[in-house]
Amino acid sequence: MAKSSPPPSPLLGAALRTDEDRCFWKALSELAAMDNPNQAELAVFVGVSQGYVSKILAGKQAPKAGLRRRFAAFFKMTYEEMIALGRERLESQDYDPDAAAPPRYHVREPLYGGEGPGRGGAAGGGFAALRSMLRDIRAREAHQLQYTEVPLREATGSMGGGSTETGDRALTYLSFRTEWIRSKGNPENMTVIRAFGDSMEPTIPDGSVVLIDEGRRQFVKNKVYYLRYNGQMYIKRLVERDGGLGIASDNDGNMLLVSDADDFEIIGRCIWTARELD
Repeated sequence: MAKSSPPPSPLLGAALRTDEDRCFWKALSELAAMDNPNQAELAVFVGVSQGYVSKILAGKQAPKAGLRRRFAAFFKMTYEEMIALGRERLESQDYDPDAAAPPRYHVREPLYGGEGPGRGGAAGGGFAALRSMLRDIRAREAHQLQYTEVPLREATGSMGGGSTETGDRALTYLSFRTEWIRSKGNPENMTVIRAFGDSMEPTIPDGSVVLIDEGRRQFVKNKVYYLRYNGQMYIKRLVERDGGLGIASDNDGNMLLVSDADDFEIIGRCIWTARELD
C-alpha cells in the first residue's frame, strides 16, 4: 500500500491544503531546481506575473487547475505525470519540515559523467531518478519539434438541437504537425471536440472531430464557430443578418437570430475537421 503524503510543512503556510497541492508543489520545485528555468520566461509561458511564479515556487500560493497544466507543459510533462513525480518524491523522503522548504540550489550535471562530489547516497539516487525522467522528457522534445499534441476534450458540439456537454477533461491527445498548427494560431489555445448532427454537412459531417482555436473569439462573418447559445453548445456558421448576428446551418435554411437578451458567447473558431470512417 502506498504511503500517504506527509503533512504540509509550517514553512509553506496554509496555501498547500490538499495532497494534490503538495504533490504539485513538490514536483514543480524540484523540476525548477533541476532545470533552473528563467522565471521571467516561465511567467510569460504560463501567463502570470513573475512575482506570482515566485510565490508558487515558495509554496505560498496554490494555482488553479488550468495554470497548473501550463506549468506542466512548460516542463514538457502532462499534469498527471507531474503529480505522480511529486507524490513519488514526497513518499521517498524521510519527511522533515526543513527538507520541504523550496530548494535554494541548482543541481548541475557533471561535465564528464559520474555522480560528482556530494551526490551519492539516497539523495543522489533520488536525483538520478529525477535526472532520468528529465532525460526522457527531453527525448520527447525532438518529436514535439515536429508534432504538437492538442487535447481531445469530453465536451461536444451539436450541429442540430444543441449539446449540454461542456467538460474540459482531456480524453486523449491528437498530434498535429507543429509547422502547420502554428501557422493557424497558438496551439496553447486549441482543443479538439466531437461534433454531432447533420445540419453543418457537407462542411462538417456528423461524428467529426473539430479543432477549435479558443484564442479566436472575435466575430468574422461567414466563419464557423463553437459557441454557447442559451445554455446549449453548438457548432454553427455566424453571419450578419438584418444588422445583427445570425446562427446559420449549412445544409438548410434554418437560422437563429441573436438578441441582446440571449445568453450568447463565442468559445472559439473551428479551423479543421476530420471524421472516422465506418
